[in-house]
Amino acid sequence: MNTEWMKARQTKYAAYATTYILVIVAVLVVANFLANRYNKSLDATSNKRFTLSDQTKKVVGELKQDLTIQYFDRPSGMQAGKDLLDRYANLSPKVHVQYIDLLKQPQLARVANVTREGEAMVEIGPKKEEAKTFDEEGITGALVRALKGGERTVCVVGGSGEHRVDDTTADGLSEFQASVQKDNYKSKSINLLEKAEVPSDCTVLVVAGPTGDYIQSEVDAIKKYVENGGRALFMLDPPLKLGRKEISDNKPLVDLLASWGVTADKDLLLDENPVSQLVGLDATVPLVTTYESHPIVSELTGTATGFPISRSLDIKNGDKTSVTKLFST
Repeated sequence: MNTEWMKARQTKYAAYATTYILVIVAVLVVANFLANRYNKSLDATSNKRFTLSDQTKKVVGELKQDLTIQYFDRPSGMQAGKDLLDRYANLSPKVHVQYIDLLKQPQLARVANVTREGEAMVEIGPKKEEAKTFDEEGITGALVRALKGGERTVCVVGGSGEHRVDDTTADGLSEFQASVQKDNYKSKSINLLEKAEVPSDCTVLVVAGPTGDYIQSEVDAIKKYVENGGRALFMLDPPLKLGRKEISDNKPLVDLLASWGVTADKDLLLDENPVSQLVGLDATVPLVTTYESHPIVSELTGTATGFPISRSLDIKNGDKTSVTKLFST
């Protein structure tokens, strides 16, 4: 009687154990299937350091054809490539990533003209672009260039004492040039005195703090470019005499801006913000901490920006223009 009870109990436990094992195996199989089919990752960091930007998601989400990203590295560096590129692959089934071992497949590197470890190439149809840096900026930049079929160009006006892109001093725009290159723009200097026409390949025109007056033919060229749909960034310092440097009124250019609804006042902003003093800034560096609701400044929310030696602007909508304020102090 007791032996039969023990056998029955052992049979019961064996059945339970078998059931548990089958359930666990089934869960593992389903989990593995879902992981392979829906390969998603969760970024729990506060600053989303492992999450691709909304811009990248938008560009990838709008792909109409397959995209191939080739990553070239030694085996020891492959994981770093996967950490970034797998995130692209997870955004769309149109994204395909190839990890090429430089030791096992050197011929593929030679075909792609790759000479360094950790490089990536982006290919869409017949168009192929090299990522200038191996990070999100570099990969998405190469993707944008491949989609658009070429680089975008920032044209910086020179000839009247403007800040120069080849100037590496504090007064130069070398860091600006490096920054726009990361955003897939190339930059070049143009002189409207030599030819009063903005080149057709200029994606955006930059007027960076001229110290001398523009003549009317230069202003007319700028006016024609902008009013025909061109984009421009104007940075006009207040007309001051700073040591040996004297900044002119530049009335022709100021009048052009006024015709579009932006009046550059002939003044110097002084901002006695106590926060500025705490960070070592004086009154000639207005500090901006709040911004309007606009895509240009949306990413600056929560960030303080300083504008040394600035002038005030008055704005109003013109007959053909709509003017939007980005920030104020």
